[in-house]
Amino acid sequence: MKICFLLIILFVFSFSNAQIQQQVNEDYKIDIADENDVKEVPNIADFRWDTLYLRTSRHPNFVLADTEKICLKSPQFPKFRIPVPGNPISEFGWRGRRVHTGIDIKLNRGDSVYCAFDGIVRVSRYFSGYGNIVVVRHFNGIETVYAHLSKRLVSVNDTVKCGHVLGLGGRTGRATCDHLHFETRYKEQPFNPRLIIDFNSKLLQNDTLFLTQQSFKFSKNKKNHINTNQSAHLAQKSNAINSSNGKVHVIQKGDTLFSLARRYNTTVDQICQINGIERNDILHLGQKIKIP
Repeated sequence: MKICFLLIILFVFSFSNAQIQQQVNEDYKIDIADENDVKEVPNIADFRWDTLYLRTSRHPNFVLADTEKICLKSPQFPKFRIPVPGNPISEFGWRGRRVHTGIDIKLNRGDSVYCAFDGIVRVSRYFSGYGNIVVVRHFNGIETVYAHLSKRLVSVNDTVKCGHVLGLGGRTGRATCDHLHFETRYKEQPFNPRLIIDFNSKLLQNDTLFLTQQSFKFSKNKKNHINTNQSAHLAQKSNAINSSNGKVHVIQKGDTLFSLARRYNTTVDQICQINGIERNDILHLGQKIKIP
């Protein structure tokens, strides 16, 4: 008799709980996700996760058998931010007898250095000629490197968002002036950051990146640090952007996000979303803003 009584109480409690949860879902408009609708995020630790070094060895046996298609912006990770707003002062490629594996960008000591995409910090330490360095692996497998920092503000395994301040600018390590040494890498191998970023507009070249074995070659032409294949790659992406139906506005003196929204009959939030920027971001003269 007692057992039956307990079973009845348990049934009533479970039914009431279900009713309460359903009412909460309706009141607050909570959507219950279907397992089939949830897209899996790639495991960014699939490739070697070393918290001390940028790569396994100085001359790794690296072969990219086929063209790799890499999504730079997606519904899950839609944002991009230029690490610092300064102009490049030294390009990717051969520099004298040394290979320069990134692009140097001018900044002032103490300037904030921002994370380009969402990701997880793989390296945060003082490292030889790089000085204070932060390496972030992003959810598409690409890594960005931020070097010569005067101060690091993140630790290994920290989850960081696009626009997160990783550190402050400086000239630690082998550096002759205050600047950010910025690299882009895939499976430990550096490639030209200009394949991803238009440093004039401070925007992405495109939402998708195509990498081949040739993308990792260093140009020996001192006047042009982007080899022929990379130039063709950039031209292809540039044409794709220019051929789209969207408008592009070049920022002039007095322009604000609110004035652009009024002029083009859109909203600030829509402009921010399509450009991967925030409402309080500073607009720079000559910067290209996509108009939805």
